[in-house]
Amino acid sequence: MKKKLYICAVFCEVMMKRKIVIYCVFLLALIKQGLGQDIHFSQIDINPVLLNPAYSGFFEGKGRFGAIYRNQWQSVSEPYETFAFTAEWNAYRRRYFGDGINVGMAITRDEAGSLNYGTTQADVIFSYFKGLNKANNHFVSAGLSVGFGQQSFDPHMAILPDQAETFNVQKSRYLDLGIGAAWFYNPIDVFTIKVGVSAKHLNKPNISYMNLDESYLHPNFNAYTRMEVRFAEFFSFLPVVMYRFQHKYHELLYGTDIKWYCYQSYKYDVNCSAGVYMRQTDAVVFSFTLEFDSFVFGAAYDYNFSDLKPASNGVGGFEIALLYRLKEHRQKKGNTITCPTFL
Repeated sequence: MKKKLYICAVFCEVMMKRKIVIYCVFLLALIKQGLGQDIHFSQIDINPVLLNPAYSGFFEGKGRFGAIYRNQWQSVSEPYETFAFTAEWNAYRRRYFGDGINVGMAITRDEAGSLNYGTTQADVIFSYFKGLNKANNHFVSAGLSVGFGQQSFDPHMAILPDQAETFNVQKSRYLDLGIGAAWFYNPIDVFTIKVGVSAKHLNKPNISYMNLDESYLHPNFNAYTRMEVRFAEFFSFLPVVMYRFQHKYHELLYGTDIKWYCYQSYKYDVNCSAGVYMRQTDAVVFSFTLEFDSFVFGAAYDYNFSDLKPASNGVGGFEIALLYRLKEHRQKKGNTITCPTFL
């Protein structure tokens, strides 16, 4: 971590000689912010397994596959880029007992700056859900994630006072553990609520390049709730609140979507939604989601108004996401397990 700050200081010295001070301020702000938070997306629950391992299996059908891409701060020369790929499968379900086991995996990659400083992580996810009543509209679930991560940079891109200087270590590897719990309730047709809590980095992985004890990932805690309130035959409000904190970094996001059930039939459904969220003291997020049968497409854009605005010119992050669900097209029976999910 100290070496990363040293490289940034050298870069700033070079930039200041060229009188590009604003980029130095922006770079240092990014480093300060980057040390305080994990990879995250503005479309917080379009792919909910990235938010909480207990949400693995909260979908209709046998499996779900997803990809999401984020491009942040395009106004700088080397913007942040983040990718995520997920796969989930309903491994075992008991209809009579209303419970089941789900397995999944998530691969994330974050890359930033001219040094290509990046984090890559692969997680294996396990979850168990249990129905709490015979109506199949009340569930709880618990999840566990076990991951292997790596942080690295490209030393050939570094600008150093002595170009003969080299870096002996360019990668750090670590094991990562996370847990989560969730609750889902659909007491009446026009109201649904989903609540979840999760924690990452419970083992405080050491990410130092030089085995420094103070260079580790702080635990990341997350609390989230989403409701759906039907206010007309084909429309719903979907308010959401999420709060997370990691060491000194805190994030509060709140807002709502309006969902339009465009077309419903036995063969396929078409739904679309648009939302606005406020990430407090940071950005306003605009989102759009389109569901067509087994496919879900999502897009979002952040308008930045934080302290980084003078350097970013208000340009935040753009995201696109695509999900595919292995849905089972069949007539529902009284003893089937109701799908505990909504967007």
